[in-house]
Amino acid sequence: MVSPKINFNTKHLGKGDPLPPWSGKLRVYNMRLCPFAQRTILTLNAKQIDYEVINIDLVNKPEWLPTKSIFGKVPTIEVEDGVCICESLIIAEYLEEVYPEIPLISKDPIKKAYEKIIIEASEPIFVMYFKVMRTPDTINDETLMSYHKALTFFEGQLRNRGTRFLGGEKPGFADYMIWPWFERIQSMNDEKLKIKSAKFDLLVAYIENMYKDPAVSQYLLPKDVMDKLHAEYKTGKFEVQSIEDLL
Repeated sequence: MVSPKINFNTKHLGKGDPLPPWSGKLRVYNMRLCPFAQRTILTLNAKQIDYEVINIDLVNKPEWLPTKSIFGKVPTIEVEDGVCICESLIIAEYLEEVYPEIPLISKDPIKKAYEKIIIEASEPIFVMYFKVMRTPDTINDETLMSYHKALTFFEGQLRNRGTRFLGGEKPGFADYMIWPWFERIQSMNDEKLKIKSAKFDLLVAYIENMYKDPAVSQYLLPKDVMDKLHAEYKTGKFEVQSIEDLL
């Protein structure tokens, strides 16, 4: 279980805000709405690692962010004072090596490679989500075909494996890396994104099971937050402070 002391909804620090002093605890530089940063949070939750969250305003970044993230983005974890690792997939593999007690990544080279293939196969899903949210006019037949091909791939993977999750009877590396896209497409009331049980019965059941996973459920975004996010992106006036009031 995730420690009840972890506060996911801290203020998003921006320009002019001081860098919080190092506490000695593993730290995540995060943005509450970022799907890539969510991968890191889910990994930490699933592995039951204690950590603290420093949320970052990515529109109005604090001056000190480049000293913690060489790319100036999230997620980044700080494992020692001034020792930082960035990029969600790299972070997940690092955490697997340093905290092996609750394994998420297969040690078998072939299985590990297939897990990465599964993650790669999710790209059309988040592409479709971002297009619906930001640039719906750019969606064409090719976009829709790629999206449904990806859904069919995941339905087939679940059927071939015969397990509730892609990682087995419990979620694993691939499940947590692709989940942010599924959570987001489920939050949008758009016919083009709907995953219908008549065609994707295993995938629908998979999504329902992922919602129940403790690592996932403790970090879910409320519907009113997602609705406001989508509305603000469409107007081009997104401000993280307006979301903070709803968390």
